[in-house]
Order: sequence, then C-alpha cells, then structure tokens
Amino acid sequence: MDQTKIYDIAGLAGVSLATVSRVSNHPEKVKKATRDRVLKIIKEQAYKPNANARGLASRKSTTVAVVVPTLKRASIGESIQGIDDSAKQYGYTIRLFINDEQGDEKDLWSEVIASSVDGILFMNDEMSDYVFSLIENTPVPIVFVNAISKNKKFGSVSIDNVKCAYEVTKQMIEKGNKDILFVTTTKDYAINDLKVQGYEKAMKEAGLTPEVFKSTGVLTTNEQQYKEYLSKKIPDVALVVRDSMAISFMNTATNMGIKVPEQLQVIGFQNTRYALLSNPQLTCVDNPVYEVGSLAMSKLTELMSDTEDTKPERLEVSYNIQWRGSTK
Repeated sequence: MDQTKIYDIAGLAGVSLATVSRVSNHPEKVKKATRDRVLKIIKEQAYKPNANARGLASRKSTTVAVVVPTLKRASIGESIQGIDDSAKQYGYTIRLFINDEQGDEKDLWSEVIASSVDGILFMNDEMSDYVFSLIENTPVPIVFVNAISKNKKFGSVSIDNVKCAYEVTKQMIEKGNKDILFVTTTKDYAINDLKVQGYEKAMKEAGLTPEVFKSTGVLTTNEQQYKEYLSKKIPDVALVVRDSMAISFMNTATNMGIKVPEQLQVIGFQNTRYALLSNPQLTCVDNPVYEVGSLAMSKLTELMSDTEDTKPERLEVSYNIQWRGSTK
C-alpha cells in the first residue's frame, strides 16, 4: 500500500492495517459499518492501493521480510545465513530491511507492509512502545529472532538469556572469583536486560555485590570508556554482552599492561568468529545464532500456513560455554 498513507487510513478509521487491507482486497469479509467507515476515509484521503497491496491478502508472494538493526554485527550475519538457508528449503526468499537509528520506524514498517511479504522475522531487540505499537498492527505473522516480544502475542526463538548469564557467573564464582563485572549496552535491549538479571541473581546468591557497566557498544568510543574504568580498578572477571565489546575490553586492558587472563578474565556471550581471532581466544557462551535463525524461519512458515492450531511460541535453543584462553 501507499507507504505514507496506510497507517494514516488505519489510524483515522480506528482499525488495524489488516482491516484496511481486507477492505481494499476482500470487502465482503468486513462488517458493513466498518467497511463503510474505512471506505469513506479512503475516499477523503484520495488513497489508492498499489499492486503490491492487492497481493497482500492472497499471501502468495513467497517472500519474508527480515528486519535488522544493522548489518555490521557478525551475529546478525550468521543469523541471516541460517534464515536464508531455511527459507530456501521452504521455497521462500528473504528481503532485508535495516531499522537503523537514522531511519523513521513508521516509514520502515510502511515499506515492509507495502512489499507484500507473507511474514516478518524481527531481529531488532530495541523495543520502544512506539515500535511495538507498529508491530502489533502488522497484518502478517511475526517471529522475534534472538529477541523477545513484550507480550506473548508473538513467537520468538532465542537461548534462555537469564539462565546462561546465571550459570556462567556462578561457575566463575565457584572458581574463586569475587569481583565480577557485567558490561552491557547503554541502549535498552531486552535480551541484555535478561542477562543482567541472571548475573545479578548469581552474585546476590553468593553474597557478592553486582556491578553493571554500560558502554555505547560503538568501537570508536568503547576504548576510552574502558580505559577510564580500568584505570580505577581491575575486576577479576568481565562478562560482556557482545563479542566485539568483549574483545575491545580485553585489547584495552592488554594495551594498559594488564595481563589476560592472569589479572583479568573476559567472557563474551555470542561466540562469533571474532572470538577465535582474538589473542587470547575469547571464552564465550555459545549462542547458536545460525540455528536460531533457521528455527525462526521454520516456525514462521508454520504461522504463515494460517492453520487454527498453530499458535505463537517462545522457543529456547540449547547453548554451551566454550572455554578458551581469556579465562583461567
């Protein structure tokens, strides 16, 4: 549909995007009062559905939208590969939409709807109330990939982020470490918040004081932030939500003359290819992002089949810890 009008029509009529689509494509399926109200607003706004919009209701595009925050992260690239490999098996193609900071979410979601996709895989874990309101009004199935919905209306595929952070923190405590730092992002990501919960639970159970340090996650500014922190104190262990941030933290420490792992141990939470390229190699919670992407595509396929017994699920995949040279 017209990228600048569909949300306006739905908002003025007080209906969902799906209802606007049905009025345009299958008006007989909409109650007369609602249909007349929508048609009146469509006429007033001089709204004209395009060809893609008319194909939306048939759900025969065999195309799936993958909404990502960036393509710069290795974990996202590996997830997309898993999605694409699975999509090919089911006869679907994927189309990428990048929900970066410079763009407008309303424009992005209007473009997604206008593209006449059959379903959406959502990988952007930063979830403001505004973004979520747009998602709730999306007329096709959505599955969250390595992210969590604010409610159970939408399915998701991820690891148990609370449990993995709890377990790795507890193991480091059992090895005799007491000063354990948790490094997360300044932006509010649901899965990172869950990891903080698991970490804090393990620390409090052991009678230790949690310490959470927030970083921008931007490599160009991370180093200075880490340098300022490490100049004041050196923790026994740093648990870091992203591999790139963990390696940056480790490199900053090494450049300051701090020995890893003798003085400082560092653990990441992704196990991307970067973990094997660092020196020493990075110990990580192995989040199997390829498998997460593949399974998410499989579950979305079930939802797109539109059978009554297919319900959204929150699926958790197994993980393990890869112990390497950045820990003792």
